[in-house]
Amino acid sequence: MLLAEALLKKAVLKKELDALEQRMSESARIPHDEEPVDDYTLLLIIYREKESELFDMNLRILATNNITEIREGETISQAIIKRDGLKRVVSMYSKLLNAAIGSNRGYYGSRDVKYIRVIDMDKVRSDMDSAAQQYRELDVKLQQLNWNTELI
Repeated sequence: MLLAEALLKKAVLKKELDALEQRMSESARIPHDEEPVDDYTLLLIIYREKESELFDMNLRILATNNITEIREGETISQAIIKRDGLKRVVSMYSKLLNAAIGSNRGYYGSRDVKYIRVIDMDKVRSDMDSAAQQYRELDVKLQQLNWNTELI
C-alpha cells in the first residue's frame, strides 16, 4: 500500500468512527415506547475494531514518515512540520495585512479617530507571497512522495 492510500484510508476510518459515535449517541436514549434503531453494544465492538485499525494505520504512517527522506537529511515528518510552520506564517502575514487595512468602524461623529498604517505593506505582501510559494512547493513535493512511497 502506498503512503497516499494509507492517508486516504485513515481519513475514511476517522469518518466511520464519527458516524459510529453519532449512531451510538442516537441509540443511547430513546422514548420509553420505542425500540433503539441500533444495538449500541454491537456498535461499540465495531468502533473498537475500527479504532484499533486506525491506531495501526497511524503507527505505520508515522514510521514511514520518520524514515523516508524528502531530500538529503530531511524526513517527511520534518517536512510536514516545516510545511505547517509555513502555513502559520502565511496566516500571520494575512492577519497583519488585514489589521493594517482595518475595517469599517462605523460613524463616530466629529471626533472620528484617524488611523495610519505603520507597516510596510509591500514588504509584508512580498514576505507573505514568498512564504506561500515555499508552502506550495513543499506541499507538492510531499504529495508526490506520498504517491511514490510504500507504507511500512
